[in-house]
Amino acid sequence: MAIAALKQLGELPGMINVKMQVEQIIQLKKISKLREQHGLKNQSQSNHLVFTGNPGTGKTTAARLIGEAFAALGILKSSDLDDSDDLPFVEIHHADVISKYVGDSEKTIKAKFNQARGGVLFIDEAYAFVGGDQTHKTGEKVIASIVQLMEDLRDEVMVIAAGYSREMDDFLDSNPGLRSRFSNTVNFPDYSVPDMIQIAQKMLFDQEYQADNDYMNSLANRLWLEKDKKGFGNARTVRNIIEESIRMHSVRISQLDAPTREDLILLMGIDLQLNVQDTLSEKEKLQKAMSQIQARLLEFELREIVTKSSNRTFSGS
Repeated sequence: MAIAALKQLGELPGMINVKMQVEQIIQLKKISKLREQHGLKNQSQSNHLVFTGNPGTGKTTAARLIGEAFAALGILKSSDLDDSDDLPFVEIHHADVISKYVGDSEKTIKAKFNQARGGVLFIDEAYAFVGGDQTHKTGEKVIASIVQLMEDLRDEVMVIAAGYSREMDDFLDSNPGLRSRFSNTVNFPDYSVPDMIQIAQKMLFDQEYQADNDYMNSLANRLWLEKDKKGFGNARTVRNIIEESIRMHSVRISQLDAPTREDLILLMGIDLQLNVQDTLSEKEKLQKAMSQIQARLLEFELREIVTKSSNRTFSGS
């Protein structure tokens, strides 16, 4: 199951650094378990993680797969589960927990931890608990409860707190014991346009649709534009565009007297709404492509410099 979960993670578009970091964490846990079986000392590390990044970058999906891998390796344990049970995955938000009644919020968070035994408690936008509104004091109490429960159930519940990078720093600083409870921070970068095209193709395949070249070219143009807009949602934006296209496709096909199977399946460029001002000119496309190429070249040059420097260090010259 651990191999299957890692395989699924590896098949997700993009996220190369995320996959490498997750692989390192899982291999560390795997070797630590082997050392324990051989009576060797291990450096104590918690299972809890922080995920940072913008919305729609795959944090929730990755959290599920990492939890499955940890459970399969025996890192997460629970006497309440057997091998046939699905991995508990409990996702909570600030609004799910905070109550105006004294003590209710702490009871709720404890119940959520118990619900997540043997699996993952995923706290989305965790920094909402330290907001400056009237619930601030309640939020502090909830965070104190989270810190205590993370320690008490450290072998049974894996807590993954997620949100924007800067705000997550504020969250980790909100309680003296919080930062030390999380062993690693994994950053999820925004998807590239090629990554999002791959995501779109999978979404279409899963819903039994296909797209012609005109549609895919229009989609690429649209994604270039969306990526520069405030509030860009990565995979969520892709999903919204696909849903919009399917609605437009339905309107178009409803005008046909006898739609064929191909008509019902095929999305065309006309099904993707693009305003005139939204269409990238060839010059703009070239400029964007050149910017990407220059960034890749700079990355390659820096890597070469680091490699040469390392070689000189190890050779003693």
